[in-house]
Amino acid sequence: PNLEVIKLMQSLTSKGYVKTQFSWQWYYYTLTPEGLDYLREYLHLPSEIVPNTHRKAQRPSRPAQVRQQGEGFRSGRDDRDSYRRADAKEGADAGYRPRFGGV
Repeated sequence: PNLEVIKLMQSLTSKGYVKTQFSWQWYYYTLTPEGLDYLREYLHLPSEIVPNTHRKAQRPSRPAQVRQQGEGFRSGRDDRDSYRRADAKEGADAGYRPRFGGV
């Protein structure tokens, strides 16, 4: 079956319906607008049917965030720097003297 797909894509490339890109031992095929029209005619599909890769993604609109005066860029996100602001009391006491008792 893989050989049949390869030969089909070679045929569509020679007719100008598909563009071929070879990179790192892999073939990448891109359908041209003429190829899209050919497949619609061959498969008896109406023109309303469009491949998902040709559709424009509709992103939901996000409300704009209004910052209060004096707020910095990272004022609401201090999770990265919070460990730096922690008290220095954590850890060993000031009188702690580690010793090596090995060989």
